[in-house]
Amino acid sequence: MDKRDYYEVLGVNKDSKKEDIKKAYRKLVKKYHPDVNKEDGAEEKFKEVQEAYEVLSDDTKRQAYDQYGHAGTQGFDPRSGNGGGYEYSYGGAPFDMGDIFNTFFGGSNNFGFDFGFGQQAQKQSLGGENIRYRMKFTFREAMDGGEFTIKVKRNVKCSKCNGSGSDTGKRKSCDECKGTGRSRRIQNSFLGQISVMSQCTKCGGMGSIPEQVCSKCNGTGLESKTENVKIRIPAGAYDGMVLRFREGGNASLDGEYGDLFIEVEVEPSEKFDRRGNDLYSVESIPIHTAVLGGKVYIESITKDVKLKIPSGTQPGTIFRVKGEGAPILGKDGYRGDLYVRIDVDIPKRLTKEQKRLWEELGEV
Repeated sequence: MDKRDYYEVLGVNKDSKKEDIKKAYRKLVKKYHPDVNKEDGAEEKFKEVQEAYEVLSDDTKRQAYDQYGHAGTQGFDPRSGNGGGYEYSYGGAPFDMGDIFNTFFGGSNNFGFDFGFGQQAQKQSLGGENIRYRMKFTFREAMDGGEFTIKVKRNVKCSKCNGSGSDTGKRKSCDECKGTGRSRRIQNSFLGQISVMSQCTKCGGMGSIPEQVCSKCNGTGLESKTENVKIRIPAGAYDGMVLRFREGGNASLDGEYGDLFIEVEVEPSEKFDRRGNDLYSVESIPIHTAVLGGKVYIESITKDVKLKIPSGTQPGTIFRVKGEGAPILGKDGYRGDLYVRIDVDIPKRLTKEQKRLWEELGEV
């Protein structure tokens, strides 16, 4: 089933401001939240609304979506960000917990709250860090796509201790946090004193420490390594496109890997100008072909295309060649169109015979 237009999902116009988009989002989230709406299909609509907002609330993703549709956002994963805000509901009305953390706890949301009800904070998966590289491609490479090799420097599991951080390969419970991965401190706020659980500084939130510190990685369980990584670029990749490769990033202390993000930089073409999926070019034709008409061969990104020139064609006339534009992302075998603007080649110098013929033509 095809995805619906994100603007249609949120019920806003394409020129809507961020505040209007957020307002529409909050209204729909409240309406379709699974805890409130038990009707069939409500959960699917709730997820659809979230996906639409995650794209339209981000300037970069929104620009890519406006220009290339759903295919333009395929490199973005709304759930791949580090430390992003999460939507919770209170009394049926959604609000962003990130705003609360930013206001009272200096912008960090890596806390657990203990209000004295005997609840114990649980260890959290640390997750690996994402890494980002920018790769430059020629216009032709971006149009054709294919497999490319890139050198990536990242943190991987230590080869000596296999990521345990210990020469013995074993870890023991952290004596500071008693294995919870969290340490407690008292935070003053407008509500009074609140007991806040933060990440344990000794074990880094893992709840355990090396039994015997590894001599190679100094107990981190990680080592830096440069690898040749093969990546596949889709045909029709555009400048500024971001591609995600799962588990291509840095390893974490608990053995999980982040993702590798490749930002595509496309060198401009001397021949073609790209606008969305369509290409634009300029072709010069002899003056006699413009006057009398005829057939010429023009360059496209796939082949030379025969173009019929009607008699009396004026300079600046634009011809459309269907299916000779840029490959359309997500639609194998489909392309945009090529628009060719005709430039008439007027000779700067004439032979005596040519001059005589033009004079005779002028007299006619």
